Amino acid sequence: MKRNLSGWGVTAAGLLLAGGGAYGMWAGWDMIMVERGWSLFIAGSVALSGGVVTAALGRVVAHLARLGAAPDAAAQPAAPKPVEDAPVEEAAPVEAVQAEMWVSPAPAKPESPKANGVTAEPPRPDFSSLLRPPAEEPTEVDRYTAGESTYVMMSDGSVEVRGPEGAQRYPSLAALRAEAESRQR
Repeated sequence: MKRNLSGWGVTAAGLLLAGGGAYGMWAGWDMIMVERGWSLFIAGSVALSGGVVTAALGRVVAHLARLGAAPDAAAQPAAPKPVEDAPVEEAAPVEAVQAEMWVSPAPAKPESPKANGVTAEPPRPDFSSLLRPPAEEPTEVDRYTAGESTYVMMSDGSVEVRGPEGAQRYPSLAALRAEAESRQR
């Protein structure tokens, strides 16, 4: 089996970068009062942190290379364990259950746990309220005044124009622009 040395190479490059960064910080510390010292110290800290991250990524690459070179036996799923047979209760016919569901509109009461430890299935949530549009009136989001008209932007995307001749609501800003263009012609 051929060894993949890419992980070690990336790790070595990261350690070399971190070492150079530590040296840059050490060299810049002596002349920190000069701008060149600050620049060297900051560049050294960036190189040090970048080297540490690169070294860590090198270890990840090495580990992934080992996983990729693993024998095919590891990729095979394990055989499922046999499941012990639990006592099965006799189920009611489907038609009887459906008829019972349509007859009683009241929600079913949760059953208590059964003797063998199996609990009843919880009732399913009702998502029909999510399908209906909200009945709330849209709220004002923004307001702009130009001349004698006030433009009010609503939360549903509509725009209401309030002027001396009254208020008019448009379903969108594009509809307002189209109306304004048609009036200018």
